[in-house]
Amino acid sequence: MSASFSDQEIEDRFFLRGQVEILSALNDLAHRREPISVYFNNGQSFILTAILSARPDGLVFDLGGDPNMNRQLEKATHCVFMAFPDGIRVQFTGINPQRFMWGEDAAFWVPIPERIIRLQRREFYRNLPPLSQDFRTKLHDADGHVIADWRLHDISVGGFGIITEGEPQLRIGDTIPQAWITLLNKNHVHCAVTIQHITFIERTKLGKFQIGFQFQNLSHAMDITIQKTILNIEYERHRLLGK
Repeated sequence: MSASFSDQEIEDRFFLRGQVEILSALNDLAHRREPISVYFNNGQSFILTAILSARPDGLVFDLGGDPNMNRQLEKATHCVFMAFPDGIRVQFTGINPQRFMWGEDAAFWVPIPERIIRLQRREFYRNLPPLSQDFRTKLHDADGHVIADWRLHDISVGGFGIITEGEPQLRIGDTIPQAWITLLNKNHVHCAVTIQHITFIERTKLGKFQIGFQFQNLSHAMDITIQKTILNIEYERHRLLGK
C-alpha cells in the first residue's frame, strides 16, 4: 500500500466539487444554523455568521455583530469560511463579498464556491512531521541571503514552528521577507512570514526555544500543497500504527 495519498485520492476523499454536493453541504449548514467564522484581511479579521441561503446563483450569509468588521468585509477581495459541524472541519473560499438587502434585512452575497474542503479534526490538526521526513525551512533577508536553515517542528496552513538551541536573533513581530520550505516530493512553499512567538521551553547549555511563524499572503496553490502534505503525514502515521 502506498505511504501517501495520490492527488486524485485526496480530491475524492476530502474535497466536494460537484455543484449538487456543494449546495447540499451548504444548505445543511443553513438548516442547522451552524455558526460559521468568515476570515479576511489575511486572517487578521473575522465575523461570526450563519448561512441564510445557498442556490446556484449564490450564497447568502448574515451580517456579523460588529459593524466595523462588516464594513471591512465589504472591501475584501476574498474570504475564507470555516465551520465545525459534528467535529468535521468545513472550509471554502468566497470571492468579492457584496452587501445587499435580503428581504428587509442586510446580508452578504458571494458566488457558490467551486469546491469545499471537509476534514475530520484528527486529519487536520496532527501536523508534526515524522522524524523520517526532514522538512526544512530557509529564511532569507531582503537581499536574498540565507539567515537561518532549520528543521520544521510543526506545520499547518497558518504557519510553522521550529525549535532551536540558543536564543534566536529575532524578535516577535519581525517580518522575514522570504521563507522557503521543502516538503514531500520536492514540493516547495515560499512566502513572507511574521514571527508570532518566541518561547523558552527547556533549560540546556544554550537554552532551547520554540519559534512560531505565520504565513503572509500564502498563495492558494501553496495552501493546497500544505494541506496535502498534512493529510499524507496523517495517513503515514496511521499506517505505521496499524490503524
